[in-house]
Amino acid sequence: MTYSIDDFVQDVKRIVPPDGSDPGPAGREAISLHLRRLAVNPDILARTGGSTGRQGTHGMDIRGGEIHKEPDGTLALMLARFPHEMETPVHNHHSWGVVCVVTGQDRYVEWKRVDAGLQSGYAVVEKVSERILGAGEVVHFADTPGDIHSQQGIGAPVWELVFFGRDPNVKPRLYFDPAAHSVHSARAV
Repeated sequence: MTYSIDDFVQDVKRIVPPDGSDPGPAGREAISLHLRRLAVNPDILARTGGSTGRQGTHGMDIRGGEIHKEPDGTLALMLARFPHEMETPVHNHHSWGVVCVVTGQDRYVEWKRVDAGLQSGYAVVEKVSERILGAGEVVHFADTPGDIHSQQGIGAPVWELVFFGRDPNVKPRLYFDPAAHSVHSARAV
């Protein structure tokens, strides 16, 4: 029997608090197991072959779309395609999340803000870790400020399922420039 989007949503509802708040590392790891099962669903795999509804995230040719979201904006599940030509800007989502590669390879870089955040437009971020993720591999990140990252397909675009506790498109994201020590806020789309 194929593990469906509805199955996934019912499983994560048993893990995530009703307000969509971060269930912590153990909760995110439990969600990772369910997301891996969903990533091999033939319907999900079929969606990676065609065009998608939304394009232009981060000012790049990032394609994807929302697969599920509760009416209150929690439990947002998306399928996203990240190009290989260039890395996304270093950014946040104002939500915790879990990422599972469906097809391709992803270079996922975790960043940490190390300044106090007191000066408008100024930020110092440092690279914490870098991982190469293949199909079925996952990474999860904590709620703000632990949600700063960048990513890029390797050799070809990468398709990923991305699950957020709260809709990441409600608030403008923070975009960081590590070399210029700057930050600005903008909508992702």
